[in-house]
Amino acid sequence: MKKRKVIISDRAVNSMKRIISKHQMNGFLGADKAKDAILNRLRMLGVNPEKDSRVAKFGRLDGDYRSVLAWNHRIYFRLDEEEIHVLDVFMDIDKEVRL
Repeated sequence: MKKRKVIISDRAVNSMKRIISKHQMNGFLGADKAKDAILNRLRMLGVNPEKDSRVAKFGRLDGDYRSVLAWNHRIYFRLDEEEIHVLDVFMDIDKEVRL
């Protein structure tokens, strides 16, 4: 299996900053856990993007769009032959955890 380059959009970077900032208001432990979970999952995407991912449908957009869970956050990405484009990161409502 070939390792793919992971490209993170500005929108996803801003979402991660917002998520970590929100967790910092509740304590640094939650912020560290969120940051570590998201960064570890992003690293794993380059190696095996299909693992534990689910298909995400974005209307009429062509391409292989997927999402994966990182702690209680969902990472949305587009899977290409050579690269993975991380589009955004959201709080997963089904997995919301109270800190």
